[in-house]
Amino acid sequence: MAVGGQGSYPSLEVIANLARTIVNDDKAGATGTPGEGQILTDSSATLQNLMNSAIRDTYRDCSISGQPTLIKDNYLLLGLPPVNSALGQGVQNPAVQVAIQFAGYFDGLQMWPNLTLPSDLIYPLEMWERQAGTANLPFVPMRQATGALRSRNQVQWLGEWEWRSDGIWMPGATLARDVRLRYICTFADLAAPNIDWKQTYVPILDSQDAIADKIAVIYARRLGGSALADAMMAAKASIFKLKQRITRDRQKIDYQRQPYGGSNNTQSGGALSQWLF
Repeated sequence: MAVGGQGSYPSLEVIANLARTIVNDDKAGATGTPGEGQILTDSSATLQNLMNSAIRDTYRDCSISGQPTLIKDNYLLLGLPPVNSALGQGVQNPAVQVAIQFAGYFDGLQMWPNLTLPSDLIYPLEMWERQAGTANLPFVPMRQATGALRSRNQVQWLGEWEWRSDGIWMPGATLARDVRLRYICTFADLAAPNIDWKQTYVPILDSQDAIADKIAVIYARRLGGSALADAMMAAKASIFKLKQRITRDRQKIDYQRQPYGGSNNTQSGGALSQWLF
């Protein structure tokens, strides 16, 4: 499936043509078409593997800089069951924690396989919650733990979360909860034998040079020789420029630090600070 749109994101074909030129493989190939290459052709497994690897690495570089394309928001999980243990469902048990995982939601005793993390999640950024069944009420912020979750009795809300073992761990709540998630995502591999390279796009603006240079680095490493150092220098420069543009764009935002335990960490019916701090 094509990602992005024509005229905005670079296509795989644009990146492939540039990579072939960089590694001096842009001659006419099997069909006599100039630029199609003789080694790194669109149909070759070599270029497909190098393309996917370079794109993934570019995603990683850009996600560190806060590339907005790689941020997804408003992922909802509705009706997370109350905390559960040998003491019973909804019964306070400070020895129990719950978790949202790729395999499902662990309520402290059993797994709920239909309540999972999004499959494209790399790292959660922010979370919100509300009581289940209150679709007319807004979500309120949850607090990310600065260390390990404290052992405490559960209350009506989840309150805080910790990212560990590829799961979102929480103290649990005595009532069912809805949660909203904002996270860093990744995309599935784009290059494949059966796709149209001209109509498949990498959803990072102006990323063609960075990706093509990364392809050249992997290719040069495979061949060996003195070209590797030059390729690595070029790739480092191109990804630096791309990350710098993203960083400067985000610097236009007037970020303000929220007070620790301030008014944003409130629940209707009581302040979270009564038990969090």
